[in-house]
This record gives sequence, structure tokens and C-alpha cells, in this order.
Amino acid sequence: MIIITVTVFLAICAYTDIKERVIHIHVLLPFLAAGIIYAAYSGGNTLLTAAAGAACGVFLLILSFFTKGAIGEGDGLALAVTGVYLGFSANISLILTGLFLSAAASVITVLFKGWKKDREIPFMPFLLTAFVLIKIGEKL
Repeated sequence: MIIITVTVFLAICAYTDIKERVIHIHVLLPFLAAGIIYAAYSGGNTLLTAAAGAACGVFLLILSFFTKGAIGEGDGLALAVTGVYLGFSANISLILTGLFLSAAASVITVLFKGWKKDREIPFMPFLLTAFVLIKIGEKL
């Protein structure tokens, strides 16, 4: 159930990030609430695990403030939501894999498409791809 929920959440966020360059709060809040309820009442993640996972996103949200938006606030909020479902270590893996994928895509587009180095790209599609690749890798 968590895999489907996180995949749907990331897919919605990726779509709006590509189309509108925004992560909507009305998408974040229901998924966050559902994740907290799941953590509180399931035998899986505990509230402490969920809070530790969410802290990853909160840290990025704080970095967004200090970098004057170089890291999107929506990215930090979305990663706080995924952290509630995944916990700390899985959320760190998601972030690092997403960063690797986005860096690889950025290098390719700068070298072969002539994009400027400072061009902004949406991060959520890379997180969605990272999540799917991680889950496929776990099945192998």
C-alpha cells in the first residue's frame, strides 16, 4: 500500500512540477495526513520513524530559505511527506538517487542540448523515477 501511495503522490507532484512549476499544498496535506495516520495506527512505521523521515524534507525546506529558493520549497515539503511514509534512511536514499538522476540529466542537457548551466529543471520527475528504480532494484 505504501508503494502505491508514494508512487501516486510523486506522480501528481511530478506532473504539476513539470506543467506549473509548483507543488500544490492541497496535494501535500491529504497525503501528509494519511501518512501520519498510517504511522500512528499501523504496525509498520512509528510516529518517530515518520518524524525522522519528514526531517529530511524539513532540512531541505530550511536550505531553500538560505539558498533563496535555489532548492524549491515544494521539493522540501514533498520530501517531508515521502519521509513520513518511508522513514529516514529510505527517504535519504530517495533524495540521493533523485539528485544523481537530476545531475546526470543536467550534464547531458548542458553538453548536448546547449542549455545554460543555471536553467532550472523540475525535481519531482527525478524523485518519481528514483522511487520506481529503487523499488525495482529491491525486487531483483
